[in-house]
Amino acid sequence: MRKIFSVIIPTYNEEKYLPSCLKSILSQTFSRESYEIILVDGFSEDGTVKLAEEVVDRIIVAERRGPGNARNIGSKMAKGRILLFLDADTIITSNFMENVHSKFVPGVVGGTCNIYPLEADPRALALYKLINILYKFLYLVGLPHAQTKCCFYLRRAFLDAGGFNENLRVAEDQELAWRMSKKGRMVYVNGVAAYSSMRREKTKGYVATVIDWVKNYLMVALIRRSQDIWEPIR
Repeated sequence: MRKIFSVIIPTYNEEKYLPSCLKSILSQTFSRESYEIILVDGFSEDGTVKLAEEVVDRIIVAERRGPGNARNIGSKMAKGRILLFLDADTIITSNFMENVHSKFVPGVVGGTCNIYPLEADPRALALYKLINILYKFLYLVGLPHAQTKCCFYLRRAFLDAGGFNENLRVAEDQELAWRMSKKGRMVYVNGVAAYSSMRREKTKGYVATVIDWVKNYLMVALIRRSQDIWEPIR
């Protein structure tokens, strides 16, 4: 059976969060035969790869670390018509693939959905409710954003666009969404949701995180560069 979705997950020492991510993928209302799961690992030193071996369809060990590089590698190996990029600490609702697939009418090249915090943190929930409202507005005015926590693209258009810009340490998701919007229509899918860990925001601080987001957004928009340092937080 031809694959409709290729789910691509970059990992590095994600044994704590990955099982929940994989469980949410395997709990889809979409048939298992219609999608594949590709894990691109950056030489994890914990049990990430071992716990994924019996679940995912393909495990690729990336010689060079970096989420943009990992996602690009996975997309080149993918067989699905639609690429679904998820962070390893993200889970999706069970109707996700079914609803997203229905939105890929001719002319649509990609998009995202509402994202909420995985943890029960009132500050994080308030922040992401505001972000979701902002993103919906940006879609309306033709400036779409699609966080790599959860985003999806038509594979053919994604590869034609050159994938993620690996020279950008941060905001590569934003830059890609802008480029993809020139190839077709980006959609914000309602009725589904992704829930992602706020470990970075909590560790760094919500205010500091938002400041960095804005700074990198403007840097990429104005000079096509981002911060050079964006250390992973586990």
